[in-house]
This record gives sequence, C-alpha cells and structure tokens, in this order.
Amino acid sequence: MPESSIETSGSHQTARSENRLSLQSAWRSAWTKFPFLAFCWTSLFILAAVELMIYYLIHPRLVSISPIANTVTVAVLALFFLILTSGLFLITATALSGIDLLYPHKKQSITVRLLFPIAATLSQFVRFDRNRLRTSFVKVNNSLTKAQSNRIRGDRILILLPHCLQIDICNRKITNDINNCVRCGRCPVGSLVAMGEQYGLKIEVVNGGTLARRRVAQFRPSGIVAVACERDLTFGIQDVHPIPVYGVINDRPHGPCVNTCVDMSLVEDAIRFFRKKAAPEKK
Repeated sequence: MPESSIETSGSHQTARSENRLSLQSAWRSAWTKFPFLAFCWTSLFILAAVELMIYYLIHPRLVSISPIANTVTVAVLALFFLILTSGLFLITATALSGIDLLYPHKKQSITVRLLFPIAATLSQFVRFDRNRLRTSFVKVNNSLTKAQSNRIRGDRILILLPHCLQIDICNRKITNDINNCVRCGRCPVGSLVAMGEQYGLKIEVVNGGTLARRRVAQFRPSGIVAVACERDLTFGIQDVHPIPVYGVINDRPHGPCVNTCVDMSLVEDAIRFFRKKAAPEKK
C-alpha cells in the first residue's frame, strides 16, 4: 500500500477518534446532577410504597399478637423512612446550594447505599442511559466534596489513575511503581506524574477496584483525586466513603479500557481544590 494511502487512513482514524472524544466530552459536560437526584427521590417514594404494602399485609397479624408489637413496627418503619428522607434531603440541599449540610460527618451514607441500587434499576426499566446516571452521580459527589472543603485537610492527597491511560504498546510496569514511566509523551501518564511531582502528591496507577482499595488502605489519604470511567468511579466512590473523592471521568476515543485519555485541566482543578488552591511546590 502506498505511504500516502497509509497516511490518509491514519489521519481519518485520528479524526474519527477526536470526533468521538469531543462528543463524549460534550455530553458529559452538558449533563447535570439532576438525573441522579430525581431517580433517588423516585426510589425513595417507591421504597415508601413497599413499606406501606408490607405493613398492610402484616397489620392484622400484628394486632392479633399485641398492640405493642403493632406500635413498635409502625415506629421502626417510620423511623427508617425518616432517616432516608432526611439523608436524601441533606444530600440534595448540599449538592444544589454548595453549603455543607451533611450530617453525621465521616460516616457511611446509608441513604446512597440503599437508594442508588434502586435508582440504577429504575433507570434501566425506563431505558435511561446508565452512564449518564453514573455521570450525574459523580457530579453530585463532586459537589458534596466541594461543599466539605472546610473539613478536608490537604496534606495527604492520593491520585488514583486507571491502567488504561497507559498506551497499550508500552511494556513498562507502572502499577508497581509509577516512576517506571519513562515519560515518552505517547500517553497522559507522564504528564500526570509530572503534575503530581509539581504539587507534591502521591500517585498510584491501578488496574482494578481491589488494588485501588488496597492502595487507599495503605496510604490513608485525606482526599482522593480519582480518574476512571463512570462505572469504576461510581463503585469506587462508594467503596472508600467517607473519604472525600473528586472524580474525573476519562475519555475513551478508542473504546473502553484501551488507550484512554483525560482532560488535564480537570485533574489540575481537582488537585488545586484539595490543596486549597495553593501554589505548586517549588523544586
């Protein structure tokens, strides 16, 4: 095949990749936190309906056993619903206003743990794009993280990067040691390593959720900047909660899990947030 044909074919592939990349970035930037919140509130009402149905079915038996048993059951169901409603209200108010209303602090979020699976199932039922729901979740999470800025220390920040950012033809083992990267410029890893050094941050490249959780447990960060796809970010944020995470969704011009890339400005914005917008450390 003539060299001119090869060059033309390569330029066409590059153009198609850039077009896919711009389209992915456009819809992610345009999407908002409202879908996740709307599905969670809908899930809450569905859960309330299930509670009422269960109580309706067991009510005659409870009354026959003891009026006290009936009262206790009503109190437990009402308390459970009140806790979820209060939690979701505080999450919604904090995400939309930017004011830190979350309580209790540094505790597992029962609300998200229970309602998110219902919201995900409901979105599938109505054929709402799962990645858009996950993107909305990440946006809500980032809003909650920003709102908690006064309670976040910026001294131990961990940057978690997915292995798919590394170009697939590279044979350097960077999941064991990020310094094995030779910074050839063919993938974003070298630039991210340089950025981490500039701000004096710990950087780890992981190839799965298990390794990511292990690195988090070893380093015990006060905050995490996580780069990943929508799915991995969604599960990862919930796994490490209550550690504040600022999620940055990567772009996949070549498809999932291969030669992905990321907007460097978004990563630096996340880093500067955790560092209280302090100037980079001087060499």
